[in-house]
Amino acid sequence: MSTSISEEEYSEARGSYQGWCTTCQEFTRDSTEPDAEDYDCPQCGENTVIGAENALITEAFEIE
Repeated sequence: MSTSISEEEYSEARGSYQGWCTTCQEFTRDSTEPDAEDYDCPQCGENTVIGAENALITEAFEIE
């Protein structure tokens, strides 16, 4: 089951280069390219952050 976010949240995250942590299930990192993979998460400390575009493509979340 993936997390749902609004289209506005996605657009804002993509435009401001935020990264999605697949462990925390939220945007946790700034300065993350849209196609990033395996970046470090400042919240959980794992290398589980992916770019916003990658997160959408891999269905890490769905847009409501």
